[in-house]
Amino acid sequence: MSEFVDSLVSAVERVYVWSNRQPWLTVRRVLWVVTFGWALCLLYLAFTVAFIMSIVFAPFAYQSFRMALLALDGGITLEPYNQYVVLSMDAPAWGNPAHPYTIAANVVWAVLFGWQLALAHLTAGLVQALTIIGIGTAIVQWQLAVFAVWPFGRSLRRRLLPTSVAELEAQRTSSSMESSTARALGWL
Repeated sequence: MSEFVDSLVSAVERVYVWSNRQPWLTVRRVLWVVTFGWALCLLYLAFTVAFIMSIVFAPFAYQSFRMALLALDGGITLEPYNQYVVLSMDAPAWGNPAHPYTIAANVVWAVLFGWQLALAHLTAGLVQALTIIGIGTAIVQWQLAVFAVWPFGRSLRRRLLPTSVAELEAQRTSSSMESSTARALGWL
């Protein structure tokens, strides 16, 4: 069973890095917008308007608008870069994931809004994974689902899209070291 899972993961990684090359990257961008990118953007914009109209949730409007822009292009911008989510421990109250205000905001967000947005991203990822070329965009959708549940205290950074499995492994190694360092420093 383990060999099957390893071979399946390896095949998905090969398809993912293969789809980061031109002309397939353009096809992925079009697929993103045509399938669910525009719908997710409209969903986030509707939440943004609702947040602004209510006084209580007005501070959530910025986060929702930021995610609407991200949902429109899925972090697959017109440059060969991808945006990825990191925890930012050196930020002030709303940007620090270990701060009580941020934790409280994330709990309220997750219970009231985040689960619906995450479900929309998971559904979009499932539909996009049904096509071979959409596996790369489905992976991004599933990453955004996690971001949609617990968004405060996270920031987006840019990195080159991996075009080989070796580049993908190098990015995983560097991001795991950065993430573990951020987690260790956040609880001091």
